[in-house]
Amino acid sequence: MEINIHCHMYQHRLCWMLSSILQQQGDIPEIITSISFLPNHGNPTTESVIQFFREQGLKIIPVPINKGEEGNRAIARNLRAKNTQTDWMLYADSDMAYDTHFFEDLKKKIEVEPYKSEDKVIGADRHSMQIDFCVDYFKNDTRTYPCVVPNVADIVSKWPLWYIKGKGKAPGYFQLASVKAIKDKGGIYSEINIDKWRLCRTDRVFRDHMGGHVPIDLLPQYHLNHCRSDDHTMQR
Repeated sequence: MEINIHCHMYQHRLCWMLSSILQQQGDIPEIITSISFLPNHGNPTTESVIQFFREQGLKIIPVPINKGEEGNRAIARNLRAKNTQTDWMLYADSDMAYDTHFFEDLKKKIEVEPYKSEDKVIGADRHSMQIDFCVDYFKNDTRTYPCVVPNVADIVSKWPLWYIKGKGKAPGYFQLASVKAIKDKGGIYSEINIDKWRLCRTDRVFRDHMGGHVPIDLLPQYHLNHCRSDDHTMQR
């Protein structure tokens, strides 16, 4: 399974996400993570986060993009759809963290019908944590990044919850699809060249292109909410 992530100014939260992947337990699938990013940007840079977590044992494919492309995650998603060698592609946001047995649960369910042969996009709920709490938490966070955050799932499971939903839409933080199905339908994520961040137009294009979406019930994945400012120079 490949998890494709686009990271621009979310490097702190990306460290939480990668820590939660590193801390997965049980019978988990082989996970490759591909991360698209604007080189030499952010604090820390995404390159330094990638190098750090490679040294911790994660398999990460860096996907540098050009200046001006950082607002369009579909560029790297198209690239990885063509080049991945895995059976499943999970397109994900960079501010997610996973229950310790999330990928064991996912593996168990996609190995059998009806999901084993599903050629649409599969969507799962997210536990979206309260925005103000998350913003204040990271504002006051004294960790030096990049770092491994111990016991990520235990920490975030105790944060105040805003809502749980999403599997009925299969939005961009969790869009799982069979690589064979993607390639059978042209091998692309989106033909749209511009994605307007929160409008997530390419997410909808992908769902339509794949013929729709279906829900799946999984263990929690936590959305580490962020500042909603349009200032894309700030670390969220």
